[in-house]
Amino acid sequence: MSQVRQTMSREPLLPQSQPAAAVGAGGAGAGVTSSDMSRRQSSSSSSRRSFRDARRSEIRNSLNRSGFSNVNGALADTEPMLPAAPVPAHLDTDTHDPRWAERNGKANKIQQFRYVWREELGEFLGAAMIILFGCGVECQVQLHMGLGSGPDAAKSLISRFAWATGVAVGIWTSGGVSGAHLNPTVTIALAVFRGFPARRVPWFIASQILGCAAAALLIYANYYYSISLYEGGQHIRSVTGPHSTAGLFFTFPYDILPWTSAAYSEFLASAVLVAVVFALSDQANLPPPTGLMPLAMWIVLVGIGAALGINTGYAMNLARDSGPRLACWLVGYGNEVWTNNHFYFAWGPGLSAILGGLAGGAIYDLLIYTGQDSPLNRPVGGHDNPLYEQVVIDEE
Repeated sequence: MSQVRQTMSREPLLPQSQPAAAVGAGGAGAGVTSSDMSRRQSSSSSSRRSFRDARRSEIRNSLNRSGFSNVNGALADTEPMLPAAPVPAHLDTDTHDPRWAERNGKANKIQQFRYVWREELGEFLGAAMIILFGCGVECQVQLHMGLGSGPDAAKSLISRFAWATGVAVGIWTSGGVSGAHLNPTVTIALAVFRGFPARRVPWFIASQILGCAAAALLIYANYYYSISLYEGGQHIRSVTGPHSTAGLFFTFPYDILPWTSAAYSEFLASAVLVAVVFALSDQANLPPPTGLMPLAMWIVLVGIGAALGINTGYAMNLARDSGPRLACWLVGYGNEVWTNNHFYFAWGPGLSAILGGLAGGAIYDLLIYTGQDSPLNRPVGGHDNPLYEQVVIDEE
């Protein structure tokens, strides 16, 4: 087996270490002294940060000098952004820090293990997805719809299609601008595993929640009179009960479930979501063609909803759940929108979904991903790419 693996043709998935002499002679370039090398090794992260800050400052100054007419031109050549489009591990942008992708140390134990067993690990994860979706939908149909404890199958399918369409349209709308995280779970997973700047996480999450709240208010206004008729009056708004309408906007765990099952359902669905998002945005896997990520995510969301959605409504997204809760609270549904089910929004679509997303990202990176912007692929020892650092020195 080992002999066969050695003769197989494969891409270089392991970081290659370089002798110090070779780096000094051929890598650093003329005019770089030993003190420069020491400086690069001791302050690589601060140099990279300074380089990015200087680049952003230069762009702002250029726009200020040139006037508004050049703004569209400056933004026309958009860089790829995760997760809407695959991004090379070494690419340095405002929304992606390459972190250790510029280092040339030795491969760590995880990388060595994955290099030997990568194809088998891919088969393991792919086969697991078949059972997650296939057995999941059988359980959902037979245990809920078959027993009459769930929604009608046709109505359920329409809902799945519409929610998936909302995600797809959201990605088409903002994918080239922000990467279309659209979900705090995805944003936090990208910050941990793909170098998304931590300082931008709160702003992205706040924007996602406010966007969901604004849209919920628009829908509420559109169906205001229908909601009033269903509730029994224009001044009646209820979170629970036979005529409650809060469930049209945010999610509830199934009333027959203990809280542990509800939390696990959000955890599992979110883990699957982030693992698939990472797979679709991995250049070394099978990313969809440019512009078709939304279609791929539509398929994924329909599948997750059909297989894992019945227990909790598969929010997997604190913004999707708490944004509409905020809207309902503003229009008069009362404080129960927050306190219902022991503050379910915080521990279900919030904590459980985020932990599940981190678990899904860790599983994908452990088994499949080879990019060195992931903490699981951080090289052992080594130093930053001298060619990159030479650029930093020249810029300074």
